[in-house]
Amino acid sequence: MERKRPPKSLRGKEIGLFYRNLSRKRRQEEESEGRIHLNSSVSVPKDLLSSVETCLHKFSQSEDEAFLFDEFGESFKRLLSVNFEEFIEEAKQKDKNGSVQTSAKDGLSKVLQKDFIDKCAANPPFRKRNVESENLPATSYHKLISDCVQKNQVVLIVGGTGCGKTTQVPQILLDNYILNKKGAECRIFCTQPRRIAAITVAERVAYERAESLGQSVGYQIRLESRLPRDYGSILYCTTGIMLQRMQTNPLLNDVSVLILDEIHERSVETDLIMALLKKILPHRSDLKLILMSATVNDQLFSQYFDNCCTVHIEGSLYPVEVLYLEDILQETGYHVFKNELCVKNRNNNHRKKHRETEQNEQYLRMIDDYIPTIKLKYESHVLRSLRFPNSEGCDNLQFLEYLIFFICEHKPQGAILVFLPSYDKISKLSAQLQKPSLRYHQDLATQLLIYPLHSMMPTINQRNVFEPAPAGKRKVILSTIIAETSVTINDVVYVINPGRVKTSDYDLQANTQTLEETWVSKANSQQRRGRAGRVQPGICYNLFTRAREQQMLDEPIPEIRRSRLETVILNLKLLHVCDLYDFLKSLISAPEPMAIQNGINLLKRIGALDYHDDLTPLGVHLARLPIDPQMGKMILMAGLFRCVDPITSAAAGISFKSPFYTPLGFEQTVDRVKRELSDGIRSDHLLTHKALRGFREARESGRLSEYCYRKFLSNSILTQLENMKKQFTDHLRLASFTESADVMAESLNVNSNNLPLLRAIIASGLYPNVAFLSKVRQIRNRVQAVHKMQTPEDKSINFHPSSVNSGEGSFDSKFFVYFQKQRSTALYMLDATMVFPMALLIFGDGVVEGVTTNGEHYISVAEKYYFKCDPRTSCTILKLRENLEMLLQRKALHPSPIKPNSKDDYIIKAIQILLSLDDIDDHSDKYLSVDEDDVSP
Repeated sequence: MERKRPPKSLRGKEIGLFYRNLSRKRRQEEESEGRIHLNSSVSVPKDLLSSVETCLHKFSQSEDEAFLFDEFGESFKRLLSVNFEEFIEEAKQKDKNGSVQTSAKDGLSKVLQKDFIDKCAANPPFRKRNVESENLPATSYHKLISDCVQKNQVVLIVGGTGCGKTTQVPQILLDNYILNKKGAECRIFCTQPRRIAAITVAERVAYERAESLGQSVGYQIRLESRLPRDYGSILYCTTGIMLQRMQTNPLLNDVSVLILDEIHERSVETDLIMALLKKILPHRSDLKLILMSATVNDQLFSQYFDNCCTVHIEGSLYPVEVLYLEDILQETGYHVFKNELCVKNRNNNHRKKHRETEQNEQYLRMIDDYIPTIKLKYESHVLRSLRFPNSEGCDNLQFLEYLIFFICEHKPQGAILVFLPSYDKISKLSAQLQKPSLRYHQDLATQLLIYPLHSMMPTINQRNVFEPAPAGKRKVILSTIIAETSVTINDVVYVINPGRVKTSDYDLQANTQTLEETWVSKANSQQRRGRAGRVQPGICYNLFTRAREQQMLDEPIPEIRRSRLETVILNLKLLHVCDLYDFLKSLISAPEPMAIQNGINLLKRIGALDYHDDLTPLGVHLARLPIDPQMGKMILMAGLFRCVDPITSAAAGISFKSPFYTPLGFEQTVDRVKRELSDGIRSDHLLTHKALRGFREARESGRLSEYCYRKFLSNSILTQLENMKKQFTDHLRLASFTESADVMAESLNVNSNNLPLLRAIIASGLYPNVAFLSKVRQIRNRVQAVHKMQTPEDKSINFHPSSVNSGEGSFDSKFFVYFQKQRSTALYMLDATMVFPMALLIFGDGVVEGVTTNGEHYISVAEKYYFKCDPRTSCTILKLRENLEMLLQRKALHPSPIKPNSKDDYIIKAIQILLSLDDIDDHSDKYLSVDEDDVSP
């Protein structure tokens, strides 16, 4: 075909546009004609192909496919046929058979009563702390709460932030049981939406009861617990832990009182638990359900539980004065704002520039309507400052810094709590407070104790924030939404509320989870205001105008309506919920049917659900793992393919957080360190493994602090990741996929140094999240390359700037798998691993062979990615996939490790031979040396 050339009259950028339009026209023509664009060839050399065919021939099947599926039907008949109501009846029968003798409980209850009375009379610390808690408003409702719980099965307790609901209500109920000689029958579970809340509240309650954790009070969160005794006790746990408990004990037979705290936050788990309890309560007349909420739309919860009994806890400790942006500008005299629109718009991100322009125009329309209504109340500099869009919120950290030092200089002692939307802003403001921009603030800076509070920080580092500040010091807590509810810091007097929050959202059409900074709701602001005034009258500084508040939503959108639902669906399937749409429609706020369908589609594509939307054997295992189903599949495959150590590292990093941190001003240094550590593997997931491997070596050699410091790694996060790896390996062992629970065991890591296999196993879990790199451009005067990438759903996507792949100039493959994509300033893959086509052909779905209109033979994945391929190779790949499916089916039905040199191991050897084509150092020969005579049955 003759190449079309641009007209000679075109110059510079015009030539580039000519070729772009020409490319678009050709692509449209191909699509209209149904033509297929073929990628590079995946044909396998004949000698290797013969070896693969030999392995497939040696792989003998003791069962045929029909028998296996019949066996699955028999083995999982109960799971497939029993509905939720029948599941409940089975649980009731088990409870009858396993009930404890009443006489034994009576004797224990008398002992608990005597011990409690003695403690009240003769334990000075307990009596002193009891006096302290009596000042809380919730304590004065002791009798009303006890009476309502005694007379009603469901009670809604509504009270403002800091009234003492979380610490006092469980104690009121426990003490009541004990004094009425029913202590041995009392097991109170109190759910919390956050890990740190469960821990700190449990510690506070144990302190008030003059006990250590593990006696009558304890907590349980993921990877960490201090369980109380089995009777006469209070357990604070996360909502996720409670949901797991219901899967094995749907009637909650070991629970006498269940308290769902902070239900106004509307987390996914809380909404699910409430819907399940509506079905369970009629079968458990002795179970008491206490719903606890802030004063946010409490009628919604009352109506959901048939207009249940409601207790309103009135009163707060001290009044809180609320100042808005216009009041703050008037009081402080601050007026140093700049028009940052022209500065921001210099960036090359046209979408971001357009959005910022639109937001600024909206702001000016709002403020122009508002200023005339207040011009007589405020000075002219205030009115001028209000016209700068960056005067509100927290984009202008200099204003925040100035306000904090203004409080330090002019206001009485008391801690300052600043709400910020992200760790990035917490880090930047922390740095500014330590090195103030104004010289006369430097002396004040030495008096500050700055505490960051964020979910990405280990809980042990956050406990210091609850300690009072020493004389001459002032605490400044920089927190995300985590400090808005259960986490109460008693000495906070000043709250600064910029009104911004990072919220996740779910784009149904694009099937994309997004994370964007938005305005909080009025309910959020009310909660934040309530954090002040615990020890004296407080002040809340709202860094937005009264006009902005009028535009805020009344309350946040429930999480279930802005989340992916794969994990929810698996949880419900394990609870024998047959009709997902019907059950999810019964939630207090139902998700969109398309969100349910998207979740079902993904679970089908990874093999967790069959065509009838029932659990497959693999799906049963994935539902039982306390992890995202894609991560769960990756871990199970790691057990089968004996590469547990690196893959559990990858799964832990995705499930928890990256161990790397980036100090302000060290972004390029951290980027260089990560690339050096990755050593060209082109994988964020395996980078986590390399960091963990170095962590182990440094710990053994006594160089741990030095290693973490030089590599910008968090010791505590690495330790947490190691704990998660152990947990994953425990699950593999309990499910019989491995013979050992030691993540470092040699038998579990035979293939842990096989890089092509590791990439393929990561792909097996993260599929169908695939991105295609169509072009890499190295622009003059730019260090980093520019990538053009897309996914089947997105025309444009890129590596996140924190990815080790970001800006790289060359890749050996054009395909990448990722776990999460996120839209902020653009659409990013937060993590990515380069994979080769053969991994997608082996572990992807919808793999078929065909012939183009030009007579070229191909093999394709999911009708999206087409590769040149000779017929013999495509036939062998399809045969391998068929045998692999049978092997996985058998292992899911009868979990057991695949022993080296067994007949099942030939499937793994065949896969390794094919994947070895992607290895720069060809190691295919090491998979060809096993003699048939050595094969065990």
